Amino acid sequence: MTDHLLRSVLFAEILRKGDDKAQRRIIEGFKGELEFTPLDTLMISAAAWDHVAALGVAPQVVFAHPDILRAHPTTSLYYRGMSLLSQKRVGQAAVSVNTWEDGTRRAPLRHDAAQKVARLYNAMISSIIEGSSNWTLDNGYRNVLATMGISLDGMYRNRIGRMAEDLVKNRIASWLKKRKLIAPDSAEEGPFLLPGDTLMRYGSEPDIDFIRRNRLIATIEIKGGRDPAGALERLGAMAKSFAETPPGCVNFLIAGVITPEMQSRLDAMGNVKVYLLDEIAQNGEQWDDFISEVFHYTIRVV
Repeated sequence: MTDHLLRSVLFAEILRKGDDKAQRRIIEGFKGELEFTPLDTLMISAAAWDHVAALGVAPQVVFAHPDILRAHPTTSLYYRGMSLLSQKRVGQAAVSVNTWEDGTRRAPLRHDAAQKVARLYNAMISSIIEGSSNWTLDNGYRNVLATMGISLDGMYRNRIGRMAEDLVKNRIASWLKKRKLIAPDSAEEGPFLLPGDTLMRYGSEPDIDFIRRNRLIATIEIKGGRDPAGALERLGAMAKSFAETPPGCVNFLIAGVITPEMQSRLDAMGNVKVYLLDEIAQNGEQWDDFISEVFHYTIRVV
């Protein structure tokens, strides 16, 4: 799947889930008494308030209120979208709302935290309304979608990494099964018992490792991210994993991209065999070379 196609599929998935609409319905259906005045307590400008009132829109549909955030922390996604702020920016300026929005937070929100976030959202929303010649609620909804699109980048990078791992792991397992090199009583998802009393395990850091007689003999790290800007960060995570392997262990890296600086550091490490993801995924000879290097020359099960 090409990068552009994957981005399109992921954004369509976001829209199909309709998280923004679900949060808006929660806000519209909120039954509690809400006090917005004095406006400056919640960082709502008088001009923005008057503009929204003239449109006949319920204030909580535009301006964040601590009581709604405390009762329904996931509504932060909606208000953050209205204010065109990223999760990272909210965390820097107020408090982290990541667990609020993904629904994993279990402890009740403190009033001071909810108020701090609401004030941040309202200050930005007020500024947006005042800066527009004819702001409408539809403008606000478009901001929500725009913010969701921005968050797609992080989702995209994570999905690329998972897809790369799945691709390599599934192809390796398929190759071994086709040649009957996996013991019949091995679990479907591993660990897999190979010839020579060798155990192949799927995990993370490393993504794949090979154990023989309680000794780690080889590892495979899969870093499928294609963004050059994050290449050194991915290399750092991989280097930490490889540094913990014993002497004599052979380490393989499958990377989505190799920058010159990354290559220089890999050369200095000296104990890593490097393959590019696209080459082994699309080039039959490169895949055969990788498989031969792992299972014939290193693991020696064929």
